[in-house]
Amino acid sequence: MKNTRLTTVRLEKSSDIMRLRDVTSALTNVLKFKTFEKTRTVTAVVELGRNAIEHADRGRASFSLTNMNGRPALGVTVVDQGRGIPEDKLQVSNGAVVSSGLGLGLRGVQRIAQRFEIETGTEGTRIETTFVASENMALTDNLAMIATDAIAALNATDPATTLAEQNRQLMESIADQDLLMKELHHRTGNNLALIVALIRLSKNDADLDETKQVLSDLETRVASLTKAHELMQQAANAGTVNGEDLLREVARNAEEAFYRHDCRVKISVSSEVSYLDGRLGVDLGLIVGELITNAYKYAFAGRETGHITVSLKPNSPDEIELVVADDGIGLPAGVEKPERSNSLGWRLVRTLTFNHNGVLDVESNGGLTVRIRLSPQAIKPLAS
Repeated sequence: MKNTRLTTVRLEKSSDIMRLRDVTSALTNVLKFKTFEKTRTVTAVVELGRNAIEHADRGRASFSLTNMNGRPALGVTVVDQGRGIPEDKLQVSNGAVVSSGLGLGLRGVQRIAQRFEIETGTEGTRIETTFVASENMALTDNLAMIATDAIAALNATDPATTLAEQNRQLMESIADQDLLMKELHHRTGNNLALIVALIRLSKNDADLDETKQVLSDLETRVASLTKAHELMQQAANAGTVNGEDLLREVARNAEEAFYRHDCRVKISVSSEVSYLDGRLGVDLGLIVGELITNAYKYAFAGRETGHITVSLKPNSPDEIELVVADDGIGLPAGVEKPERSNSLGWRLVRTLTFNHNGVLDVESNGGLTVRIRLSPQAIKPLAS
């Protein structure tokens, strides 16, 4: 018979001990433990569970059907992420507790279990135990099915506990995924920040104004991506980004990239949308970066000052409106509307707008106003 994993019990609160006790009791019945053996085994497993909750705040107990010396056995592994057991209270040699200042708990478990191995350190403690009944049962593959049925029967008698356990497993899975996403955004943001730094170094070393202009455009685009990933890493939910924080960071990066001594440009940012889906946030950052870049390049020719406004607000539960406007010179008469331009920047704006079911409109009246209505998913208005 192969080692078969049966079930896992989360250990976070005192009520979980009841679940731990019931599971241990059901499985010792399957393995034909005698009354005294069953009581000792349940007591030992409960002691391990209490230790995990009391000394490490939380943990988990995993049950498996295994064998020892050709006989069926119950395997129980309890793992926690506490600070470990202090060396002055527990000395371990080859997995065996040779001395302890923790009372009779662990030493009692060691005497009851046929196998007792412990690993402890600053990252947590792992205790593996095996319990065997005195009755010599036949070692058959059918035993695993009987044990699985026993767990299913236990779940059927207490559906509320089973549902609560499933919900906790789901929340734990979501939390783990969120942690991985934060790490992904952290690494991506660091890599993009390095690229931005390299672009700035290249721009500073460039001799031609045309080269500096191209590198400034590229710097703004990559910096927008960088800030989006940094904000998603900092968010409570790694899949979202704060709308106003993102727009302010994009504006700040553009001011650094296109700073001119001969023209002071002020950028004002406002947002009535608190959180955006991560993908939408990244795309909005790119759109705003492109539109601010265009304003710096074309709106304030021959001017000493300029003003750019960026606003984001919800029009309805399923639509938001982005407006980027400047008080520059506007479009010269007879010039083709910029949203039809074949330049890389405008093609990028059009494509990203289309990807979010958006509508793009440009007005030129005492400056240039770009209005984009988007119908994305996962937007959250700013709480009043």
